[in-house]
Amino acid sequence: MDLLFILLFLVGGIVLIVLEIVAIPGSTIAGLSGIGMLVYGIYRVFIEYGNTWGIITLFLALSFCTFLLIYSLRAKTWKRFALNKSIDSKANDIQIEEFKVGDKGITITRLAYAGMAEINGKRIEVFTSTSFVDPKTEIEIERIEGSKILVRPI
Repeated sequence: MDLLFILLFLVGGIVLIVLEIVAIPGSTIAGLSGIGMLVYGIYRVFIEYGNTWGIITLFLALSFCTFLLIYSLRAKTWKRFALNKSIDSKANDIQIEEFKVGDKGITITRLAYAGMAEINGKRIEVFTSTSFVDPKTEIEIERIEGSKILVRPI
């Protein structure tokens, strides 16, 4: 086997192991394929170039894989892949004090426990205590619990 093909097996095995660690963890297909390619590449080096080059290749491959494992277990490595933003918006981003029990409105979407309605000229998310309320149905605020507005059809 040509040296180029042996190098392709070794590099391909390392690339598949890196993909297993970083991009597609948990699939094990890429990891096992990478380990298989590395083992076959090292085996071919032993067969074609002798024990000296085989041991050197084995040492380099193990060193590189150990380095990758240690590097991937560091906390700073995974911060590059983590989402560092948080969602601070709310569904009802209006003053709840604008609404009171008994205010009337109309549903915009179907209320399947929750949906959008227009009450006092404001479009807000509301909840229903009944099963479903169709769009364009007149509703009335039944009660307010914190930022949750519960409605019932009229």
